[in-house]
Amino acid sequence: MSGASRVSEAELHAFVDGQLGDERALAVAVWLAESPRDGLRVDGWRMQNDAIQRAFPAPARERATLAFRAIDSDAPLTMPSTPAIEDYRARRRRRRTMALVAAFVAGAFAASALALFAHRMTTRPIPSDPIFVEVTTVSDEFARRAVEAWRTYARDPARPVEVDARDMAGLTKWLKERTGLAQPPTISGARLAGARVLPAHGGNAAFLLYRLASGDPVVLLAERGARSPGAYRSGDVSARAWSRESFDYAIAGAVPDARLAALAAELAGPR
Repeated sequence: MSGASRVSEAELHAFVDGQLGDERALAVAVWLAESPRDGLRVDGWRMQNDAIQRAFPAPARERATLAFRAIDSDAPLTMPSTPAIEDYRARRRRRRTMALVAAFVAGAFAASALALFAHRMTTRPIPSDPIFVEVTTVSDEFARRAVEAWRTYARDPARPVEVDARDMAGLTKWLKERTGLAQPPTISGARLAGARVLPAHGGNAAFLLYRLASGDPVVLLAERGARSPGAYRSGDVSARAWSRESFDYAIAGAVPDARLAALAAELAGPR
């Protein structure tokens, strides 16, 4: 149908009974003009109503309806001869036009906003290097320093340590004077290669390099303090930290986690 919008059967009954408002009644009239089948149904209902009214007459009153035939006439329901229907159709066309214009304006505004956003995003300078932020606890920070020390010195082919462990007496005396560490800890199944002294918070830290039976280097960092246990990992190198007898320790290496945990447990256990 190219005219009015579709109507329900309930509206058709209300139309016959004169219970629709003027605007909707006019829309139903347009629908009936373009739908002959519904027009015949409505005409039959009107004829039934007229027969009932003739059999049981009600007090005289004027009925508001858009049926354009006399009540007593048997002529079929017809379209009005006034320009009301054309006026109704013109109003519907105007409403459709306004709805299309509103949709176009809204779409144009959304497209403009999207284009402006895309322009700002493409013209905004992008950092050439990614930015990473790491949040660590104090003990994790100490473990991180052990990992950095391992990366810096453990695989240095020329001079991984300052003092070689072959002079254990001199190494022990030197570490105690510089860091306060009385004795380098012993690790079962590992050999002490030597030591360094590294700057630390409020003093110096002892850097001890051990070599496991597998040949893998591990680093033990020792510094005065009292931190809680912590851990850190960067790539294939990890570290575990703990405190014992007023010293903080962290062991680091590129070894399996289970092996590193066993080493830490051995060093942190009772003596």
